[in-house]
Amino acid sequence: MPYAAKAKIEHEFETDHLNIWLTFRHPMDQTVKPPDELWLLEADAVAKTVSASAWQDDFTLLLTSNSIVTCPERVLLAYNGPNSNLQTTWGKDWEPWGPILSTDIGRAQGWHARDNPASDDFDQDDLIDDLDWHELDLSAIVPAGAKCVSMHIRALNTDVGKVIYLRQHGYTATFGTCSARIIVAGLDHAWYRPLGISTDRKIDYRMSIGGWTSVRFGFRGWWF
Repeated sequence: MPYAAKAKIEHEFETDHLNIWLTFRHPMDQTVKPPDELWLLEADAVAKTVSASAWQDDFTLLLTSNSIVTCPERVLLAYNGPNSNLQTTWGKDWEPWGPILSTDIGRAQGWHARDNPASDDFDQDDLIDDLDWHELDLSAIVPAGAKCVSMHIRALNTDVGKVIYLRQHGYTATFGTCSARIIVAGLDHAWYRPLGISTDRKIDYRMSIGGWTSVRFGFRGWWF
């Protein structure tokens, strides 16, 4: 009879491959292991192959996927068993399980400061001031998995009351919008704003029309 228990699943991304550790609840027979194709792996909703597997100790099996070349935000693993080559030390086959969310242990949570950026990331030539919403792609700046950025804004306008609105890409509610408003004409203003980003690492901005003589956006770090 299959043994009805699941394993603890953790993963870590390393440059060009993903390591997945399975920690079983009971000691396992290390003299055998199931075919790698029985492990059903998904990274960001895309099916991936397990390219290698190896026992680390009585409880831990390490899987490796060389088909993952960027750090995934979400990893799921299922087992398409049972198979006589995955069993406890007393000969019980491990029962199949459906997709289980893996824990990312390769990247610390919390704040990550950017390494000494030499300049701002966007300036006035990159932006459109027509009172419509436009997106900015931060994927070349912010790593995958980041949830929020610390944004530095500098702007100068010849008129009082001109505004730059900011929001997470895809948001439409006013509640999710923050702003940077000119309060003195002809004076260089500066703001820091924490701002959520979408899973594809984008934000939206909207600018008042006219009068801008300088606008610069920079990103000083992010939160996972």
